[in-house]
Amino acid sequence: MTIFLCSVMKYFYRLLISLSGCLIFLLVHSGLGLLPSLAAEKVTVRYGLFEQSIPVADIRDYDKTQKVSGDLKSFLDYLSAKEKQKFQEALQVKMSLDIVALDKLINTGMGKQALSFASVAIARRDQASIQALRSAIILGARSPEGLGITSFLAAYPSNQLVIDVSKIQKLVGMANSSSSSADAPPKDDVSSSPLGKIALQYQTLAAQDKQFSGCLFGDSISAGLGNTLGSGTFNFGLNGLSSISLLEQLKSLIPTKVKCEKAIIAIGGNDAWYGISDELFSKNLQEAIALIRTMGTKEIFLIPAFYSTVAASLDPTVSAPLPKVEQINVLINQVGETEKVPVAAAGLAPLYENNVLKENLTSDGDHLNAEGLKIYRQALLQILSK
Repeated sequence: MTIFLCSVMKYFYRLLISLSGCLIFLLVHSGLGLLPSLAAEKVTVRYGLFEQSIPVADIRDYDKTQKVSGDLKSFLDYLSAKEKQKFQEALQVKMSLDIVALDKLINTGMGKQALSFASVAIARRDQASIQALRSAIILGARSPEGLGITSFLAAYPSNQLVIDVSKIQKLVGMANSSSSSADAPPKDDVSSSPLGKIALQYQTLAAQDKQFSGCLFGDSISAGLGNTLGSGTFNFGLNGLSSISLLEQLKSLIPTKVKCEKAIIAIGGNDAWYGISDELFSKNLQEAIALIRTMGTKEIFLIPAFYSTVAASLDPTVSAPLPKVEQINVLINQVGETEKVPVAAAGLAPLYENNVLKENLTSDGDHLNAEGLKIYRQALLQILSK
């Protein structure tokens, strides 16, 4: 029975994480047919006859104060220390979104399909799961703090959100999807994965005819910052981005006539992980710089590829070997010198010790935790303020 409960609760945990990690997957559903706005008072996980509920107020308090109620403790006890940290970090994700872009995105076939797919995991007697999700997401996105797990729950139009564990496996798989099998080498699938396609489509809609004082192009580490670099900036970060998908992204954005006064390119880690050749990486980075210059950009800055911990670098399913990242950074410096583009490395120095990511600044050995993101954000703000 203990093994059964543990399995169920971990499914619940993974769904909550996916609500944060794939918010862009759910963002596509806004403004039409909104239900009366109530608010979820509890989240209930259901598996057959088994049910366990957690008051939303307990989740909100945990988000703000890290205080753990008895009900929430019974859930957290099923998680490892690393999973607890990831859950806490997921609660911290608050996304500031372009509501107009969301309204346009809802009418795409991809958006409607995604909403219908996500609604399968939500159990409701009135068969209004799609409308309920749509309502919670648009109202959550309009909240002052942006769209996150707590704002989503606060906007959900029912006194409880019931998650059917037996139906969420496919959804969680989609949230963490990759076109590669578990045994296959990692590769760039940003433009072919469902989440990548939706994220890029949202960006093209949000960027249409816009002029930004600063634009950030990067991978999942940059994407983890959200739009927190100040008014007039835009974070074009995408999970899994390499120099290959960066070119595809830029070619999709240029027709929108978006303008970026300053641009920061923060890639390389995934190129090292995917095994992209030195020649191809250098060629792609130079082409990316040329494309960004067509956006009316006056200044471009390069960020060195992020290092991982030693343990993560030794696991090919997590990160690239540290020597390969070192080589990518040599190439970044060479391209920067050739293109007369500065490489801004000084602000990132506190993240590392001897070019190895500090253990206290990461939750998985490869990505930055909240403290690590603070350091990265400050480094970017210093660049943008010059």
